[in-house]
Amino acid sequence: MEQDIILKDKTGFAQQKYSPRVIVFACRWCALIGADAAGKNKMQLPPLFRVIPVECASRVEVDAIIRAFSAGIDGVAVMGCHLGGCRYNNANHRAAKRLELLRPLLDTVGIDSLRLLTSFGTAHEYHQYADVIREFYRRLEGLPPVSSWARSFTKTSLKE
Repeated sequence: MEQDIILKDKTGFAQQKYSPRVIVFACRWCALIGADAAGKNKMQLPPLFRVIPVECASRVEVDAIIRAFSAGIDGVAVMGCHLGGCRYNNANHRAAKRLELLRPLLDTVGIDSLRLLTSFGTAHEYHQYADVIREFYRRLEGLPPVSSWARSFTKTSLKE
């Protein structure tokens, strides 16, 4: 299912193949179980994504998301339990609010807020997990690689 996009430079020659790189922060009580079940049921998933288990979606700091983008990651997904179904006194409500506040900041610094996905579901919805990841990957394929932003951001901050 690997769908590479060939980027062309100014002369029209092929420059490189592009497949979005994605990090998924997955709540160990719901999204991680859904990811595991999707793998066990051999659901077809994109090739370049990595799952990082977290205790709760609320434990994902904004700093970690920004560092992922500055390292050249094309998309970050934060996946947790259904809103209202969190084991930690609705901590995922706080995560949802915090991540919504991050979106305008991402747009301001030149990273499209479409590169951030927040999703909440249960452990038994592995098919939903696979669908969400595939749809997010398709969305990212339509955007340029974030690595060009990361390189320009690093050069600009080094000059100052």
